[in-house]
Amino acid sequence: MSNNFKTLKSFPNLFEAELVKELLEENDFTVNILNEYTASNLPGVAGNDFMMIELQVLIEEFEGAQEFIDDIADAYIADRMLTEVGAKLDGHFLLTSGKHSDQYFEKIKIIQDPEKCSAICKALAERFADEDIDIVIGPAYGAIVLGFEVAKYLKKAFAFSQRNDGKMSFRSGFDLEPGMKALIIEDVTTTGGSIFEVIELLKEKQMHCVGVGLLVDRSNGTIDFGVPVEAMLTVDAKSWEADECPLCKQNIPLTKPGRSDK
Repeated sequence: MSNNFKTLKSFPNLFEAELVKELLEENDFTVNILNEYTASNLPGVAGNDFMMIELQVLIEEFEGAQEFIDDIADAYIADRMLTEVGAKLDGHFLLTSGKHSDQYFEKIKIIQDPEKCSAICKALAERFADEDIDIVIGPAYGAIVLGFEVAKYLKKAFAFSQRNDGKMSFRSGFDLEPGMKALIIEDVTTTGGSIFEVIELLKEKQMHCVGVGLLVDRSNGTIDFGVPVEAMLTVDAKSWEADECPLCKQNIPLTKPGRSDK
């Protein structure tokens, strides 16, 4: 049967391959997974460079399938992973920015699942594989794990920023040199406040921001950081200033999820 199929994409684990297989089949593509038995029965072998999980489609459907998944596969995987770990919440939430929203992403849920976290970070790292980067920066605390994982896949140095007395800063000990090219990795952004702070911090250190990578962009891509931005999941999340929040007017209890220094 494999003679009639062509490998569309390779995955380090069966979970990702099955998600994209499901997506393709829902859109009428004929799909086959190569090395599925090995992945199920020898998990320590599958996922290595010599034994990746190969997602195949019929040769005559290859070009259409490739075009189809290029734009949405990563977003679909990220959305499904966030949903499965319970990171996507609906309700009435107070965001870090001070705004209110009917949706919240509890990113700690994805971080506590190493396999899914690693898969998302690998996909995000691949978006920047061809960029000239010296170091990856992850703002504390939510993006430390994400930034570290991206740095690991890119084989670059890593540092994190944190707030001291309300001001974004780097703790002593990191090897940060003028002229270094930095990639900022953030978990979830609505207004981009933390990222803008890190960009200014880099300028103070005479370093250059060359890109921003996001787990979730709640702004629907409307924020201009002045550098290339890649988001695993882009959503048009509703948010309001506190005095304009329709959920407050409906007396729906307000929840302040997570913990932050902001």
